[in-house]
Amino acid sequence: MIRKILSLTLACVMLFAVCACNGSSNKSSENASESVGSSETYKFESVFSNEETVMLASGGSESFIIDKNISGNEYVKLTLKTNANLLGEFKYRNVDDPSQIVKEEFFIEASSKTVEFKQFLDAFRYNGVGLFDKYLISVTLKNLDANMAEVQLSDVSVADREVPEHDKEVYIEKDNLKVGADLAMGGTLSYLEKTSWEGLSVDEIIDYDNNVYIGVNAKEDAMIELSSSVNLINICDAGREIQQSYYADIGGTMQEATGANGYDRRWSYTATREGYYWPYNPVQGGDEVCNFSQIIDYEVADNYIYVKVRAMDWGNGSARPEHKGDDYEEVKFGRTTKSYIENWYTIKDGMLFVDNRFVDWNGFTDMENIPKHTLEIPATYIVHPLSTYVCYTGNDPWNLEDTTYDIQPELLGWWDENAHINNHHPEDWFAWVNDQGFGVGVYIPGASSYVSGRNDVYSTSSIYNNRTAYESKMATEYLFNKKAPTSEYTSCYVGNTSYTAPVVSVRMKEYVPLSYSYVVAVNYLDIMRKDFKSIYEKGEMTNQGLKAWD
Repeated sequence: MIRKILSLTLACVMLFAVCACNGSSNKSSENASESVGSSETYKFESVFSNEETVMLASGGSESFIIDKNISGNEYVKLTLKTNANLLGEFKYRNVDDPSQIVKEEFFIEASSKTVEFKQFLDAFRYNGVGLFDKYLISVTLKNLDANMAEVQLSDVSVADREVPEHDKEVYIEKDNLKVGADLAMGGTLSYLEKTSWEGLSVDEIIDYDNNVYIGVNAKEDAMIELSSSVNLINICDAGREIQQSYYADIGGTMQEATGANGYDRRWSYTATREGYYWPYNPVQGGDEVCNFSQIIDYEVADNYIYVKVRAMDWGNGSARPEHKGDDYEEVKFGRTTKSYIENWYTIKDGMLFVDNRFVDWNGFTDMENIPKHTLEIPATYIVHPLSTYVCYTGNDPWNLEDTTYDIQPELLGWWDENAHINNHHPEDWFAWVNDQGFGVGVYIPGASSYVSGRNDVYSTSSIYNNRTAYESKMATEYLFNKKAPTSEYTSCYVGNTSYTAPVVSVRMKEYVPLSYSYVVAVNYLDIMRKDFKSIYEKGEMTNQGLKAWD
């Protein structure tokens, strides 16, 4: 598995691998409700109601007894009022084996309004903890704040809504742009297709120089035509895609895991050939051995995808030895973090607008004294035939006549050795394009640096010296309804990739949400830049939420 992070706290830069509401539109009534989301209709049934307000001292808790068989109803809704942050717990048992009891935790933020918290219980992933019919025993709420809490849990309801067993990649399509989020990989941005460019197809081919090439009407120059329906995001493993990835420098050091802050590091070779103890790293898509994150909630409308997940901890999927080359034992369940990642995906003006949100609720100790660490905002993995990195680095931003670009046509080799750092990007965008300037661009205000690199090959797009598409678990074990590769060279599945992560250096704060937005465009460079300028001039995307942990 390949992932990366960047630690700017070291003496030299090292490249390592790699709204508070839930966004649903469900209509509720006193006892039951019918809800429409993701092109489905489902019905909530109340299993508990209450009119009393309980007062909880700091650290105090209250258990609400449910005692209901909820078999076939894995989607739970709580309606409540709280002026404090709450740690919750669903306690349930196996209907067929009462000795099998699960306590599944959740987190609810303080609010001045009535909160509707919805969650799929953990029964819809192979590494889930509740893969059985359930008897819901109780719901417990604990006050995490220093002050007295007023809490009223007025209703608990359940519904028969499910996460799809097979059709896990969900899509929206508009303005010649098709976008997909894979629920098997935590709702990461896993599919990006330009379905047409001014009536012409965007093709993936092998040319007469044995290079994989992607471009507008490229099939005219094809030795072999691979596809005219091309995913421009690399999805080789659960750490690729375009996704949220967060870090806290706790649990020891790179060379010594001490269990500091209530967290134990695991040894990993993900970033470097030598390996080191991996820091705390909630990753939206899954961990390094493809244990998948837990879907908490999601919704799909005509031009909108919302997803909420509990992220996996990247380095906790395996028990690796401390010596390169030794065998390691995969840990089936990995570690599901106590954190929530949320995405809102919307297509507008021919581009994809993405809003991101993260909150950690582990309750780690001494967090105010940990070193700062960089975040990937977001980790961006683009298909390798789009092999030229471009970013404006002039001193006259948004003067479209000024084409002072940082152009890196061959960011090659292992990225931990060949990382490209761009600290001057006054227009706040980067792009990966082909030799005609066509490709994928990302506009993201607020980043301090862009870190870029490539992996696995000795030339930018040769069909040789590359892991094939059929070596990817995403194309085999976890294909589900994604498009199967048309060839071993299908670039969204191969090992090679073009990578950029905009980064900020921060110190993670518990229970404090961090948010940011970005825009993804698929077009020619001059058109993307003009469109990004229009967004900038509207002044609506400032990413002040990135300062929440300052």
